[in-house]
Amino acid sequence: MNTYEIVTQSNGRVGSMVELEVVNVVATTDMHQQVDLIEISQLDNIIYNQEKYGGRVTYLKTPETHGKVSIFFSGKLISVGTRSPEEAQQDLVKTVNILVSKGLIDPITIEAEMQNIVAVLRLENPLDLESLALVIGGIYEPEQFPGLILRHDEPKVTYLIFSSGKAVLAGSKNIQELGQAAENLKNIIQAAEALLS
Repeated sequence: MNTYEIVTQSNGRVGSMVELEVVNVVATTDMHQQVDLIEISQLDNIIYNQEKYGGRVTYLKTPETHGKVSIFFSGKLISVGTRSPEEAQQDLVKTVNILVSKGLIDPITIEAEMQNIVAVLRLENPLDLESLALVIGGIYEPEQFPGLILRHDEPKVTYLIFSSGKAVLAGSKNIQELGQAAENLKNIIQAAEALLS
């Protein structure tokens, strides 16, 4: 489990401590060279189905990787299922190193670009989502989905807020942005609860 304790800042002042559990990181990179997926499919720990997606992608999942890496014919890589930006970078580098060691690509240095960090934030108390939705907006249709969906622009994240007091934060590109998103949500809920009491 990758839990981050982050001290946030608000308007240049130190905010509060938030504890977040990162549950998924999606990261990408480009090797700037095409790859032969048929050759790659002969390697150990590779999943390849020519019928799926027209044979344009293969997947690497080894006992040493933290998640799964999609390898595209174009040379683009996508890492999913890791629990930190560092693990995502490690998985992408490991994939490149395997391909280089087998002579399937030319050596290259890559840098992972974080696309989406998903985390769980545990708020202090259970929440009345119906009342909360009236005050803060968002989408709350319990017959469709049991959580309140709230989109925020700065930082650009989507919150899935549940009556249990748990919230899922999706869309952050780095841990600091994730911490700020968590602080923003806590402030939004505190302000809403003050209006409701």
